Amino acid sequence: MLYSFTHQNTLPLLQPLNGLKIIQNREPSFMAEIGQTTIGEAENRFAAGHKAYVAYLHGRPAAFGWVATQSARIGELNHEFRLPPNHRYLWNFRTLVAYRGLGIYPHLLRFIMTIELAEAEYLWIMHAPENTASERGILKAGFTLTGQVSVINGSEVLFTTESQSQPLAEVLNTFGFQKSEEQPASCWNCSSPYLKNRTPSCCCAPKNKECTRNLYAQAELVL
Repeated sequence: MLYSFTHQNTLPLLQPLNGLKIIQNREPSFMAEIGQTTIGEAENRFAAGHKAYVAYLHGRPAAFGWVATQSARIGELNHEFRLPPNHRYLWNFRTLVAYRGLGIYPHLLRFIMTIELAEAEYLWIMHAPENTASERGILKAGFTLTGQVSVINGSEVLFTTESQSQPLAEVLNTFGFQKSEEQPASCWNCSSPYLKNRTPSCCCAPKNKECTRNLYAQAELVL
């Protein structure tokens, strides 16, 4: 799911969260540790123009996220794109397990939105259709749904409009997606062949939903 925010949108009110402090971090070693990646990967991100923000609750790191300013890659879709100078793409957000459910995520997003909108005109963020926790935080922070992104036919990234909040041409040009009239996938876990951490069972069934474009179920039928 793809969301956007511009200066024309209104930031909703958030209830204060006592003890929360958010700062921009520029230390590759720290971001590598908290993000469970390598120092080299963190250094590469900074060198490519990415910014890192960390939320602390009562002095302890609780959540983090990255902001792309030049280019980005959506690993789950194997898709890379370059951003116009006035666009930002928010990605790789994570709340540490001990601090989940406290409402930190929308506050972290809101802080980043306020800082980045001083220079940027467009902010974008995305999550897998099955990630309802991210959906709640993103909407609570004030983002507006722009559309849904899926991998169709195994390799091509296609864009399907839903409740379109930005001009379609601008969205497609920014991300390099192609417009599709096909039915989007209900979850990336089953539809995208590029996921590294795939769950063994479909996430749609517990929500009483029928999984669309389940490549792995189809493969089992063929076998």
